[in-house]
Amino acid sequence: GEFANVLTRNQILSTKGDSDEGDGLLQEETFRFTVSDNPGLISRASENVGLGHSFLRGIERSLALVYVVDLQGPSPEDELKVLREELETYKPGLSSKARLVIANKADLLSSDNDVDIEAAKAKLRRLEDFVKSDFPSGPNQAPLDVIPISAKYSQNLQKVLINMRKYVEEARGQV
Repeated sequence: GEFANVLTRNQILSTKGDSDEGDGLLQEETFRFTVSDNPGLISRASENVGLGHSFLRGIERSLALVYVVDLQGPSPEDELKVLREELETYKPGLSSKARLVIANKADLLSSDNDVDIEAAKAKLRRLEDFVKSDFPSGPNQAPLDVIPISAKYSQNLQKVLINMRKYVEEARGQV
């Protein structure tokens, strides 16, 4: 698309200053990985419903998986359960690549409405408890991290990226 020929961070010179100390350069990129968003992974995707198998084939090639659930929905833990079950039904063991659960819309945790705040906190606690009890870690697998984020306000996104880099490095055997 239109971004095919866009310069990378390493290729772009900042318009700030002309100093010889390198202030004019943006920070050098030291690590690169690809993120794939698979919003079509729905219930019965493993039976090729919707874009089922085409999405699942792409997931097979992933080094690490991140589940994204919505804190605004009635039951984020049920969303997570469906995602895991579809992966396992499609290919047993595929869900073991999962490393992180992102609970999106965490801005609900700081709403002006106390009832909304308590409901969002309760959902987050249920989700964390579900991950601890239903996603056991083994000798070769660390427990899943749960990170609440707000994409709307860019909260905790840096933490997610740091963790994702760590997971990819581990999967590549670089750590």
